[in-house]
Amino acid sequence: MDDTTASPEWDRYGRAVIGSMLEVLEEAREEHHPLLLEAADYWLSLGLAIGLSRPGDAERLFSLIEAEDAARLELQEDAAAFCEEALS
Repeated sequence: MDDTTASPEWDRYGRAVIGSMLEVLEEAREEHHPLLLEAADYWLSLGLAIGLSRPGDAERLFSLIEAEDAARLELQEDAAAFCEEALS
């Protein structure tokens, strides 16, 4: 889909990705922003695909990546906020 035919749903998703990346984008050079957003979109898509097709592996990877319960809880809260922004 090109930028001129983006659906409202795609626009909301894009705004949610950008919003979640604001801290990183503020610290990066502006010419790197498109690449950073593309990388974020890829990793988000990969995580969703793993979570849907291999939920047991997703749980194991999540525990490996975030060993601390508090960090996992914070990410789960961030995930809920992201979904609310992207899908509402």
